[in-house]
Amino acid sequence: MTIFDLSHPIETGMPHARTIPAAEVVPSRTWEEHHMRALQLSIPTHIGTHLDAPSHFVEDGVTIDRLPLEALIGRAYCVEIPRPGAAEVSEGDITDALAAAGVELVTGDALLIRTGWDERYGTTEYVDEHAWLTPSAARWCAAQGLRLVGVDTITPEYPMGLRDADYHHDVHGALLGAGTLIIENLVLREVANSWVTLFVGALLVDGGDGAPARVLAVRDN
Repeated sequence: MTIFDLSHPIETGMPHARTIPAAEVVPSRTWEEHHMRALQLSIPTHIGTHLDAPSHFVEDGVTIDRLPLEALIGRAYCVEIPRPGAAEVSEGDITDALAAAGVELVTGDALLIRTGWDERYGTTEYVDEHAWLTPSAARWCAAQGLRLVGVDTITPEYPMGLRDADYHHDVHGALLGAGTLIIENLVLREVANSWVTLFVGALLVDGGDGAPARVLAVRDN
């Protein structure tokens, strides 16, 4: 088998939405002064590669610490739908790509969507001008009974830099409202167009609406 790390590292200066604070990683103990090393992390729950729990956008939604463990491990297919610019990924785009690959998803599967934006992580457009899922695409994923949807963008929503002031988070609402979890900021280049076993190592945050995660994929050779 081959193991792939689908995560971005946590570091000072990492991309983040303007609605949440930046991450900061600083030494609290150094070898020179203390003869030991320890870092202090200051991070919001929704930064870098992270898992969204239903409570993120659902008033009485389940929190990270109450998710069933089987939601974090299982079969996943990564479909490649290239989007070099700020463009939508529709329900038809997903179903056509899956049909072309001969893939049929079943209840409990996870779907990873690679648009190619993982290659642009750290750029200005990664935050403000990325690809996005349409609300109908989100509703389709939820209707299939998928346990989670993962994307290689900062959010599956319409880009923040292009939104109106009254924007509604319909994609999050459709997925999380149906109990379909969301993983954002994945690195999917090595698993595109393949089945994997996905392991989501989300931090166990008490009452968490989300949590940074180390996400691994295992593919049988």
